[in-house]
Amino acid sequence: MNLNKKRILIIGIAAAVVIAAAVIGAILRPPAVDVVIDPGHGGNDVGAQYEGRNEKDDNLDLALLVTDNLKDMGVKVKLTRDDDTFISLEKRCKIANRRRAKLFVALHRNSADSGKGVEIWISSDAPQKDTALAENILSELDEVGISKNRGVKAGYARGDGNYYVNSHTNMASCLAEIGFITSEEDNKLLDDNLNAYAEAIATAIKNTL
Repeated sequence: MNLNKKRILIIGIAAAVVIAAAVIGAILRPPAVDVVIDPGHGGNDVGAQYEGRNEKDDNLDLALLVTDNLKDMGVKVKLTRDDDTFISLEKRCKIANRRRAKLFVALHRNSADSGKGVEIWISSDAPQKDTALAENILSELDEVGISKNRGVKAGYARGDGNYYVNSHTNMASCLAEIGFITSEEDNKLLDDNLNAYAEAIATAIKNTL
């Protein structure tokens, strides 16, 4: 075999390997989704607590209902967890990034010695799509009824920087604090309006896509 034929053979084999790798990658890569819903905490990470109430449970209950509503609206959605399982912040972000989601919404409850109402956190860069997502969610929840609209906030509540999920996801994202678990008023509002809150959040997400 002359040199030119060897080169052609090597190039052909290399091309075949590249094509095969691309095909296998496409088969193994999980399908893209429109939005990832992230119920905060889980497992041994209970989150905030108040008189026997655990944040992780409230987050999951709401997230499951939001997901059902989104599916009914024809939105492709992925949960970071659908049961009482611990998921690291890094893995939550990896799930969203691997699924090439357009939006990421983390659901949490707030906690303080005093305080009430709903606030939503976005990256300190305040990208336009992130702001729109947070504002839409807050507006829809406000229409259902919340104790106080605490607004859209940028950065991190306890210092400089951003919430991990807002700074390590590749899509528009927000972290929603759905009332204070330490507020009897907020807990009653959540319990009484759980389905309505879920529908409101889903509607806001759908309208942002």
